[in-house]
Amino acid sequence: MTLKYRWSLLGSFGCSLLVAILWGANLGAVYPFVEIVLQNKTLPQWAEQRIEESTTRIASHEQRLSEIHAGVDSDSLTTSSRRIESRSIEYELKAERSRLATTQYWQPVITRYAPTDAFKTLVYLMVIMFTATVVRCVCLMGNMVYVARVGHRTVLDLQQRAFGNVLSVESHEAGTDGTSDLISRIRGETQMIGQTVTTLFGKTVREPLKMSACLIGAAYVNWRLLILSVLVCPLAGFVLAMLARATRRAAKRAIEQSANLMDRLYEAISYQRVVKSFTMEDAERARFRTVAQDIYNKRMRIAWLESLSRINNELLGVSMITLSVLAGGYLALTQQTHLMGLRMATQPMDFGSVMVFFGFLIGVADPLRKLGDVYSTVQHGMVAANRVFPLIDVQAAVTEPASPAAMPNGARGLDVSLDTVWFEYQPNVPVLKGINLTFAAGSSTAIVGHNGCGKSTLINLLPRFFDPTGNQGNSGSVQINGQDIREFSIRRLRQKVGYVTQQTMLFNDTVANNIAYGSPGASMEEIVAAAKDAHADEFVSQLESGYETLIGQAGRSLSGGQRQRISLARAILKDPQVLILDEATSQIDPESENLIHQTLRQFIRNRTTIMVTHRVSTLDLVDQIVIMKNGTVVDCGTHSQLMSRCREYQRMRSSNLKGAA
Repeated sequence: MTLKYRWSLLGSFGCSLLVAILWGANLGAVYPFVEIVLQNKTLPQWAEQRIEESTTRIASHEQRLSEIHAGVDSDSLTTSSRRIESRSIEYELKAERSRLATTQYWQPVITRYAPTDAFKTLVYLMVIMFTATVVRCVCLMGNMVYVARVGHRTVLDLQQRAFGNVLSVESHEAGTDGTSDLISRIRGETQMIGQTVTTLFGKTVREPLKMSACLIGAAYVNWRLLILSVLVCPLAGFVLAMLARATRRAAKRAIEQSANLMDRLYEAISYQRVVKSFTMEDAERARFRTVAQDIYNKRMRIAWLESLSRINNELLGVSMITLSVLAGGYLALTQQTHLMGLRMATQPMDFGSVMVFFGFLIGVADPLRKLGDVYSTVQHGMVAANRVFPLIDVQAAVTEPASPAAMPNGARGLDVSLDTVWFEYQPNVPVLKGINLTFAAGSSTAIVGHNGCGKSTLINLLPRFFDPTGNQGNSGSVQINGQDIREFSIRRLRQKVGYVTQQTMLFNDTVANNIAYGSPGASMEEIVAAAKDAHADEFVSQLESGYETLIGQAGRSLSGGQRQRISLARAILKDPQVLILDEATSQIDPESENLIHQTLRQFIRNRTTIMVTHRVSTLDLVDQIVIMKNGTVVDCGTHSQLMSRCREYQRMRSSNLKGAA
């Protein structure tokens, strides 16, 4: 936690505390207004009268104690009754002496500074109340600003940590249901957590403090009557806990369905042409309507539960006030100190005390009402936290070594080898089965085979997108220059590897920035040279803004072949020592392919190149060909060697490698 974060929390708490104190002080001003102003008195007169009343009561209590100790009325009272009455009077005497001492302490200050007529006293009280209100509003503003800072900072930190961690793991490790769900968690749920944090350090701190100030004030007036007034709180708390559990379950389902709705939107809009070509517009509308209606129903249930929570809080406040009005009204009207045999006051309550007590209880009702809104926000925040924090806590299967070894360099590329490599996505379902392969430094190799034979999985092991797994822990290793790649820094390893996939991955940025992605220090001359080598310069130069043209999301303003040439230019600019091409020319027309092959013949020299391909023309570029089937290597050799001995290769060649991926 940063120092600024701590100061924001302390500042928000300090402002909340001042707001609570001033809230209670404003309500406490009811007493001097009722007892002094409405009776046409001044503060000095009130202080003098209170001293006289306290002195009279003390004398009366002392006289009664003397009578009890002297045995007066001994025939009518038992020993036990005299003892009880004696203790009661001693308690009242102690309280009255304390009240007298307090009044006498403040009397000189009141006499010196307080106004000397009733109207001036009223003005004096109103000025104090107005000033206190202004100060309270300033403190409230400070509290809201500090809390907003904490909330927005929390959202920013959570988004950065979640996004940063998600980039370190594979999507299946993050435990999400696709891209839309992941975006929903990082963007939507973190915002919900931010709102909860703002509420927790705002209303959840401020309103209970205001309630506490009012309850302390009410307890000062008559703590016994306060205990009677809050007897309904346990029942209301139980009902609130039940509603909290129900709301949390409903909120969890609503958030999950909202992520599902986003997924439907993403698919329908991204694959709009497929939807239209198969005339599935009505089906997509119906599916969207079903999910949206389900979300609507769940949110209406949440609204119903929230309304019950609000009713519960309102009834709690009214019940407290009702009990106190009945009990306090009885004590004030009858001038009694006991209720149903229980002592409720040390002396009969006057009208001013009853009014102040009611004022404090009414002051409790407003924070209680606002806490009803807090309840719903906190439930949603708890559900959101359960969806966001797994993204932060998840550990990547591919981890950095404690002490990374130095990454080797090679003037002619790097030696890459797979030593008895196994891999499985699901337990006991191997995709690669004991692969042994060697890619010599500076050599070029093509990997061919039918769909699902493990080609893409194999090349994904080289930059450590995955590590070998399976075979009861004996999963083998991928090595560079004879050293396990798990001993190298992941960043250093991937800087040595260039990777071009069949699915072009371009960003909503300029052509130049897409080519320079991964090579941030590249000059424009180097970017253009790489584009020329990839035969992309010709069409880029014809764009409206040339290399500064924005290509749109996923490069949608370019054709498939153009996007693939941009991706190839990116790899050429990186100048890697190990180059991986996964169907890198699959979307390029024959003429462009011939030109790119000419570039590749030059580019793959003095670097280790591994190609996954199904095009016969690409095989002419490589030194050796690897045939894969069902997660194993069937054979490896040159074209002539394989044609003479490998029936699998002969079948592929004769069918122009149709069906291979």
